[in-house]
Amino acid sequence: MDRENLLEFAGFRYLKLAGGLTAASVLAYVLEAPRTVPNGGTWLGYTLGTLGALLIVWLSLFGIRKRAYRSSLGSVRGWLSAHVWLGLAVVVIGTLHCGFQFGWNIHTLAWALMLLVVLSGIWGVGVYLRNPELLGRRAGGLSIAQRLEALAQLDAESRQLTTDMDPRFGTLIEASARAPLPRGLRGRLGAPRNCPTDAAVSALHAASLAGGSRAVRELYAVQLRRQQQLGNLREYLRLKAWTEIWLLFHVPLSMALLVALTAHVISVFVYW
Repeated sequence: MDRENLLEFAGFRYLKLAGGLTAASVLAYVLEAPRTVPNGGTWLGYTLGTLGALLIVWLSLFGIRKRAYRSSLGSVRGWLSAHVWLGLAVVVIGTLHCGFQFGWNIHTLAWALMLLVVLSGIWGVGVYLRNPELLGRRAGGLSIAQRLEALAQLDAESRQLTTDMDPRFGTLIEASARAPLPRGLRGRLGAPRNCPTDAAVSALHAASLAGGSRAVRELYAVQLRRQQQLGNLREYLRLKAWTEIWLLFHVPLSMALLVALTAHVISVFVYW
């Protein structure tokens, strides 16, 4: 994973772009305010509204780009950086577009949904910044399939060590190899209970302290590595579950925003 923070992408390229658009919008609003009452129906209101609408539609395309793995239209990290900074700029542009005039209508609903989408996006970005592995499909530098393969190799090594040992150790290892991965949102968010790998590590640790053979100590070391790798994988799946919960809010809100934005634009051209 690149050490470059997604917010710092390409030397803060999209922060500069968003900052420039925001500064230009604020300057135009300040210069125009003395001449007219700011609202969405002025030339500036239409200009900022068009700019904001285009940005919202473009920002909505990030979900498509994220899944287009063969696309050459920039990197996913670059799109995400633009998504963050330009999303923040849209709040300012959208608010200046309406001239701070709010009411119980479709126009204010579109603005409120825009604000909710951005706020939920800020929460999501915080999750990604704290856990950069979530930007990819890898846990600890390995894909899920590679991590499972590594666990299988540790299981094979453990079985080989138990060949000439007391059968009770073989039973522990077979149970450890079947330690399940959490499934579903609820399962991934909860802490594992009665994990067979934890039980095997505890039993082997006790046997080692009680003067166990070299083979017992080696088996304990292998199972300890399995416990650590399994724990890392479970933690990654737990974090992924939190991002899925976030998306349950962010994506529907984004779709609702597009619907409200469409209604807003249509109503403006039909009734104004």
